[in-house]
This record gives sequence, structure tokens and C-alpha cells, in this order.
Amino acid sequence: MNELAACPDLPAVEKLLQQTLNSYGFHTFAYLAFRPCTDAVDAIALGTYPSAWAQRYCDNRYYHCDPVLARSVVTTLPFNWSIHETRSTLTKRQRRFFGEADEHGIRHGFTIPIHDRRNKAATLTLATADGRWQFDARVERFQHELHLIALYLHARILRSLLPGEEGERPSLTEREIACIQWVAWGKSATDIAQILRITPRTVVFHVENAKRKFGVATLQQAVAKAVTHDLICA
Repeated sequence: MNELAACPDLPAVEKLLQQTLNSYGFHTFAYLAFRPCTDAVDAIALGTYPSAWAQRYCDNRYYHCDPVLARSVVTTLPFNWSIHETRSTLTKRQRRFFGEADEHGIRHGFTIPIHDRRNKAATLTLATADGRWQFDARVERFQHELHLIALYLHARILRSLLPGEEGERPSLTEREIACIQWVAWGKSATDIAQILRITPRTVVFHVENAKRKFGVATLQQAVAKAVTHDLICA
């Protein structure tokens, strides 16, 4: 996602995201940034969901009953889902919602929730109408890359494309943000090196740069600063 920094606006970001996800074999996706418990009037949506489904979703205000969106609000962990699961626990409106999603080719998916400290949330969801086991296997293979794509995407939109949203904060590179994020999730330098496909020495370099920019001495302080500035997810 090195080209992300050069994207001048949201349409350019959407185009790059589509090209990137296509290269991993995912052709149907939706990114949504929103404030939970609101009418979603200030939501930002990007993606390749069928336009008829996107319009129906908005017209029927399905964001109030969408089980996938509801789950993403209460967890920070990525999750797989299917419209065929737990239908007995769904409300009548939720069953209708999944039925209409099915009609538009949205049957199985993988959602990456993103949370910040300004009562905002975002999701990157990949979806398919094809067999679930092939889809889940591809997600499993590329889960680390997909998570990083979601983080890079959200950070880029929040920091550069939404004036006034970010406030004063240190300017970290995408790599520095990624390294600090994985530190926050308990990964060692060796683990992070494998995930990012760089050397442990390079991981340490990025982490030390982040610490210097934050003006702190320890990793814990750097993580706390990054969370405070909404640069990473808790």
C-alpha cells in the first residue's frame, strides 16, 4: 500500500483499494467509517458491493439491524460470518436483511473492525457469493496482510482525507504505525518481522523512530501515545 500516501482523494483511495484486494483474490468489499449509535448520516462508504444493494441498505436503514455491523461495534477482532449461521437467533427484520443480501450475492464474509478514541468505528468487509470454504481458506492465507491493509486505509483516511478529524498528533509513517499496532497486540519483533516480511532489525528501527517522535522511552508509553492519538486500535 505504498501508493496510498499519494492518493489525493477518496475516489483514488477506493480505486487503489480495489486493485489491491483484487490482487489477493477478493473482488467484493465494503469499507465503512461511522459513529456507532447514530443515524450514519456522516458515514463514509467505499467499496464494490452491488449498487442496488448499497442503495437498498441505505434506503431501509439496515445499518440499524445489520448483525455484522453490530458485532463489529463490540469487538476489535476480525471475524468470519455467513448469512446461513444462527438464523434462529435473528429478528424477523434481520432475517429479511440477510435474505435480501443473499439476493445480491452477499452470502459469506470476513470483517475487520477498527475502533478509535473519538467514538468512531470502521469496518473493512470482504464478501462473496461463492463457496465458503474456498473463501475462508483465502482469508486464512492472507489474514495478516488484510488486517494491515485495513489499518493503513483507515489511518490514511483519518489523517489526511478528513480535515479536522485528526487534531494535533505526531506524523508517523505507515510502517511505524503498523509496527506499533502489532506491538500493542502482543507481537514480538520477530513476529512482526514475519508478518510484515521485513527483518527484526528493521522492526526495531521503525519502533525506535516512533518512540523518538512521541518523545517516550518505553514501548508501553509509545503504545499508549499511539492509542491516545487514534493512530492504532486498542
